[in-house]
Amino acid sequence: DWLFTTPLLLLDIGLLAGASNRDILTLVGLDAFMIVTGLGATLMKIPVARFAFWTISTIAMLVLLYYLVAVFGDAVSGSDPDTVSTFNALRNIILVTWLIYPVAWLVGTEGLNLINLYGETLLFMILDITAKIGFG
Repeated sequence: DWLFTTPLLLLDIGLLAGASNRDILTLVGLDAFMIVTGLGATLMKIPVARFAFWTISTIAMLVLLYYLVAVFGDAVSGSDPDTVSTFNALRNIILVTWLIYPVAWLVGTEGLNLINLYGETLLFMILDITAKIGFG
């Protein structure tokens, strides 16, 4: 579902910011790349490949978050105070929750197996609810 829901979140915040279509498509493309490489990390059987894909996905996420802050932040800067405030709140929800996802994968059963499947599932459920419903 992340290939459907997260581009919609980015589209919403991009439209709110008044970002260009090119900038929105760039961010959505980065998002899709991040998700597909994250899926690759989960599907890989060889640990080195698994962590390589996780690293690539995490780097893509960091670039995406930087782009969200820098480019979309610049686009919204000339807007009215209510729009800027709403943008900042939504951006911060994305920043905080999305930064936890790679950590959750890393400590979960797909990564270092530091928490069991039930804890991992609960963590991802809380993250999804916060990131998607909280954003909405």
